[in-house]
Amino acid sequence: MAVVVSTFERPGHLRRCLASLAAQRGVEGRFEVVVTDDGSQDETLRFLADASKRLPYPLSFTTHAHDGFRLSRCRNEGVAASSAPYLLFTDGDCILPPEHLATHLSTRRRGRVMAGDCIRLDEAATTRVDEASLLRGDFPQHLPRQEIVRLRLKGLRSKVYEACRTSMRPRLTGNNISLWRSDYERVNGFDERYVGWGFEDRDLQYRLERIGVRASSVLLRTALVHLWHPAAPTFARNGVGTANLHYFKSIAGRPTFCVDGLTKPCGNSSLVPFRQAPAAVAASRAA
Repeated sequence: MAVVVSTFERPGHLRRCLASLAAQRGVEGRFEVVVTDDGSQDETLRFLADASKRLPYPLSFTTHAHDGFRLSRCRNEGVAASSAPYLLFTDGDCILPPEHLATHLSTRRRGRVMAGDCIRLDEAATTRVDEASLLRGDFPQHLPRQEIVRLRLKGLRSKVYEACRTSMRPRLTGNNISLWRSDYERVNGFDERYVGWGFEDRDLQYRLERIGVRASSVLLRTALVHLWHPAAPTFARNGVGTANLHYFKSIAGRPTFCVDGLTKPCGNSSLVPFRQAPAAVAASRAA
C-alpha cells in the first residue's frame, strides 16, 4: 500500500500524522509513505529530511513551487512517486487510528473505492494529542462523543446508499480514500484544474463511477481524527461562489480520463523527488 499524505506549512500537524503511521498495527513492511508538499517555505522540508532517517517505514517526499492551493497536483505527484498497487490518500493534518491501514487493506475489493471521513477535534483537544499519546494509543480519550455518534450515523446511512446503489453515495472525502492504482490511472487521477478548496474529490468520484467503480464506506470500522487549524483562505461552505463549484457543475459530458491529471499535456511534469523509498521493500508492497 502507498499512503499519500498532502501537506502545506503545518509541520506540527504533520509530525503527529507521521507518528500515527508509525503506530499502525498488523501492516509492518506492507506500506510506504509519500508526503506531497504544496511548496512549503517553513521547516517542513528539514523535518522530513530528518524523519526519513528515523521512521520505521519507507518515506519519500515531493514538492513544487507554491502557486495557490493545489491539492490535486500534490496527490498526483504523490502517486507518481510511489509504486504500490493500492493507494490510500490522507492529509497531514489528520492522525490515523492504529488499525486504519489494516482496515483499508482488509476491506479492499476490485471495482470499489473505499470512502471514509474524520472526527474533528477543536483547538483545545488538538493541543492534548501529542506524539507520545499516539505511540501509546491513548489519544481516543480526547475524541468528542458527538463526533463519534455523527460518524456512526453517517456510516449507517452509507450502508443504505450502497444497498440502494445510490449515485455518488457514499461520498468520497479526500482525506480518507483508498482504491486500486489501476482504477486511479484509468481516470488519470485527480483533475488539477481544481485550484483552491473543494470538489476535486467529488469530481474523482464522478469519473470513477462512470467507469464502473463504486464507493463503499469504511466508517463503521475506522475513521481519521482531524486536528484543528484555522480554515483555509479559499474555503467556502458548500463551495458557494467558487470557480471549483462552477467547474464541477460543468462535468457532464467531460471525458472520464481528465486532461490535466496524473499524466500532463505534452508529458510535462514538475515532480521534484526528495528521497525515493528503498527498492528492497518493493516486494513487500504487493499486499
